[in-house]
Amino acid sequence: MSENKSYYLRLLSYVSPYLGFFILSIFGFIIFAFSQVAIAEWFKQIVDFVADPDPKQTLILPIALVVLAFIRGIGFYLGNFFMAYVSTKLIHDLRSDLFKTLIALPSKFYDSNNSGHLLSRITFNVGLVKDAGTEAIKIILREGLIVIGLFGYLLYLNWKLSIVLLLTGPFIAAIVYFAGKRLRRISTRLQNAMGDITHVSSESINANKEIKLFGQQETEFSKFVKASNDNVNANLKLESTNSIASPLIQIILSLSLATITWFALDSDVIEVMSSGTFIAFFGAAAMLAKPIRQLSQTNAMIQRGLAASEVIFDQIDEKPEENGGKEIIKNSEGKLEFKNVSFTYENSEIQTLSNISFQVDKGKTLAIVGSSGAGKSSLINLIPRFYEVTDGEILLDGLPINELEISSLRSEISAVGQTTVLFNDTIFNNIKYANPNATEQEIIEASKKAHADDFITNLPEGYETKVGDDGSLLSGGQRQRIAVARAFLKSCSILILDEATSALDSESEKLVQEAIDELKKGKTTIVIAHRLATVENADEIVVIKSGEIIERGVHEKLLAEESEYFDLYKNQFSDKTIKKSENKQIIIPQAKIEETPPKGIIQTAWYENHLWIKLLSPVSFVFNIIASLRRKNLQKISWKPKQKIIVVGNLTVGGNGKTPFVIWLAKLLRKKGMKPGVISRGYKSNAVKFPLEVNHQTSVSASGDEPKLIFNSTNCPVVISPDRVEAAQFLLKKHNCDVIISDDGMQHYKLGRDMEIALVDGYKKFGNGFTLPAGPLREPVKRLKEVDYIISANKSWIEEKETSDKDKLMTYEPVAWVDLKTGIEKPISEWPLDKLVYAVAGIANPQNFFSTLRSLGFEVIENIFPDHYEYNKADFSRLTDLPVLMTEKDAIKCKNISGNFWYLKIEAKLPDDFAEEIYTKIIS
Repeated sequence: MSENKSYYLRLLSYVSPYLGFFILSIFGFIIFAFSQVAIAEWFKQIVDFVADPDPKQTLILPIALVVLAFIRGIGFYLGNFFMAYVSTKLIHDLRSDLFKTLIALPSKFYDSNNSGHLLSRITFNVGLVKDAGTEAIKIILREGLIVIGLFGYLLYLNWKLSIVLLLTGPFIAAIVYFAGKRLRRISTRLQNAMGDITHVSSESINANKEIKLFGQQETEFSKFVKASNDNVNANLKLESTNSIASPLIQIILSLSLATITWFALDSDVIEVMSSGTFIAFFGAAAMLAKPIRQLSQTNAMIQRGLAASEVIFDQIDEKPEENGGKEIIKNSEGKLEFKNVSFTYENSEIQTLSNISFQVDKGKTLAIVGSSGAGKSSLINLIPRFYEVTDGEILLDGLPINELEISSLRSEISAVGQTTVLFNDTIFNNIKYANPNATEQEIIEASKKAHADDFITNLPEGYETKVGDDGSLLSGGQRQRIAVARAFLKSCSILILDEATSALDSESEKLVQEAIDELKKGKTTIVIAHRLATVENADEIVVIKSGEIIERGVHEKLLAEESEYFDLYKNQFSDKTIKKSENKQIIIPQAKIEETPPKGIIQTAWYENHLWIKLLSPVSFVFNIIASLRRKNLQKISWKPKQKIIVVGNLTVGGNGKTPFVIWLAKLLRKKGMKPGVISRGYKSNAVKFPLEVNHQTSVSASGDEPKLIFNSTNCPVVISPDRVEAAQFLLKKHNCDVIISDDGMQHYKLGRDMEIALVDGYKKFGNGFTLPAGPLREPVKRLKEVDYIISANKSWIEEKETSDKDKLMTYEPVAWVDLKTGIEKPISEWPLDKLVYAVAGIANPQNFFSTLRSLGFEVIENIFPDHYEYNKADFSRLTDLPVLMTEKDAIKCKNISGNFWYLKIEAKLPDDFAEEIYTKIIS
């Protein structure tokens, strides 16, 4: 009982700031209670008037009734409104205190409490406490004052009869006491059940995709029904107890009234009471029933509130996160040191970390690797003091971190984890969260450094775009780039990366990794990674197993030791041979390019000069006339902006190396300080609307493979549309380009041009020399005389033909192996696996690719697919026992297919004097 009293008194202490309003409420209830007693007296006067009419009362009694109603209304308003005001303020203050405590509690508190129960305390429990703290008091005051007033009036009318009512008090008190104990127990169960409902609901909402993916809707529904049934049962028991107690009290009151009636009907009593007094006495006694019944029902409210307040106040009384330190640190160097650090979680007998020691100097990177459960995440959680070390110490710039003021310590730390927490707010505010004082320009600059500005500005509402609950409206890569932008904005000396790119596809990972590499500059960086390819360049790698450091060193040293790190590394590369670094130069041979046999009956006839295909030559003659007329008409209405237009195309159907050349040209112009943009047809694009600007989020199916490859390789703006003029206008509207490269745009004469460059396959050449449909040409060969340059990869063909200054040789140079899963690049001299591979090529000339691989020492199992082929999982179902090597054009279409996939990054090379020549010609 004393405990209940302390909880209730503490609850009432929340009323004290609003004591003035509380007193006004009491005053209103006093007026209301007075009016109730006055109404009983008014009935007495009416009955006495009927028995003995008094002319003076004829006007007074009606006016008195109106006045009483008016007074009663004033009292009702004052009492209820000001009590509601106090109630609303109480619930606000209590919720605020509860939430303020919640966000100040240490991490270990969250480890031992589920989120559903914590949310239920803020929502459901606080409501119950409000009922006990204000609603119950309102009833006690209002109905209690009525009981006191009416009972006083009964004493005034006949104190002897009134004594009988007093005898019911002990019986009513006993019922309230025993019912209260049961109501308290049931209320505790009810709150737990409500917490379970909130928990199950919250989990199901957050995991809705996983539930559907694993087909567990019925399982989750069963869990919810069980929690809801527990809640229903607790509510029914609560109502049952309350429903029994209230009628029992009414029966006791009825018995006392019956006893009073029996005494009152005695002739001696009746003789001394007037009719009015008799009616007024029993009227007032009857009026006691309602307030007493309502008073008895407040017991349930109070017990529910006491049970809820116990949980709430226990949480408010939880010990907040320890600060301990008083030292303030600003602009630290970032030198971090662990000295014999050990750590054990609370209520656990197993040591999580044991005697961990290492030092990371300013600007250096330490990688922490090990299998799951080794203690990596526990270790980094000690740095911002989410948990306190059990033994040993952690030093920052030589100062123990437990002596540093905790907010000062954390202001020196940025973190990018595997999962990014975003708030249901705008992108701008989510980035600003890292530094509330940041300017708009600083936020945009941080976004650019994080490679986030491009995708943000392409959103309809830009930086004001709402991200949804936990960033649900953004992709994983977009969320991670916002996390990196936050880290740039915070600009701390220590950076913690916990699996920052492990959940991303290769394209997103590449972008995020580039941003992280920039972010790491000058910072002390701690990296946790399962993908060991991401930590090879760390200044030191420590290997943790069962909470202890068992190895340390750089990547090459750890591989040479062939211990735990070696095993982890080998397992991630499918148990293939790991090539350890050797200090010898590897010369990359120039690939011999071979002719690819034509595919299909028509193409075979074109390039093998079959006689039957020439039967279509009359149709080709008509085709030439129509094409010539079309060209003249389009040139008359052609559009050309003031910016330079360079058209790159070919005469024949099929690929001739345009894409590598466009990439080379765009990179050259960027290197020279120009601002090139690229427009393309977007072959095989399934976009529903044109023009379409290609960005990091654009799917290959929407853009087509070649525009996506150009964008990824050049970072130039790329716009696709079947209408080249529309594409060029859109590009210039969105970007400040000074030169436009039109990919495969030679026959699009509606777009004017300053320069034309034709790509020629020097092996297949021009087939039988006929235009479509009798041959592969889109225009007659003589069209080449009009172009500015002719580019071919066949040196022999250039040497054999009558060459001119406009004939240029293009070669291909292999530059890197790229792991499609991680995006990690390996130099050509450091292929990490066996050289027996499946080679996959879905390009115009796949033999070029296979020859390049063979020249690099590979044993190739060829897998040829059509140009622009859309790959699916089934295409690789049998290619599982060896690494799969493919072209970059194929790789961008396979990033969502799992497998041991690599691609060869190849760059086009042209003579240096030609690079200077074409640049001079463009700017002249």
